Amino acid sequence: KYGTSALLAGGGAVAGTVLWNKYQQKMRAQNTSAQAPETAAAPAEVDPRSVRLITALVFAAKSDGHIDDHERANIETQLRAANIDVQARVLIDQALAQPLDPQRLAEGIIDPQEALEIYYVSCAVIDIDHFMERSYLNALGDALALPKDVRADIEQDIQSQKQALSV
Repeated sequence: KYGTSALLAGGGAVAGTVLWNKYQQKMRAQNTSAQAPETAAAPAEVDPRSVRLITALVFAAKSDGHIDDHERANIETQLRAANIDVQARVLIDQALAQPLDPQRLAEGIIDPQEALEIYYVSCAVIDIDHFMERSYLNALGDALALPKDVRADIEQDIQSQKQALSV
């Protein structure tokens, strides 16, 4: 169980990308409005969206009340895979110092795609085996104004992929 979480949260950047792409395809099929393509920020810059994603990773990892060294190492690995190694430690430390507040995390999000991304990343990090993790995901989903059926679909997709990876 822990191994697949570590794979998805840390060294599993590829697995997470595959899962995210699958979910984006599903959402695009359901969404009739066209969206402008996203542009990547230069590696030296960290835009607010990236900061929110990093914060979401850290918040999800500590949603059970603590974050251990292994979880922290997994987060740093994920950040290095995203080419923001230089800023990784500072961003992680800033997120660790913040209180676990899904409402505040959701405040700057105006794009529904980003809301889905934040929830998706959070679900990928968490194995929901503790009531505090479930409470955090519920509060995050509410703060992001995601419909419960969309949340359930995301969680089911991730759970299916975790099971496939553990085989």
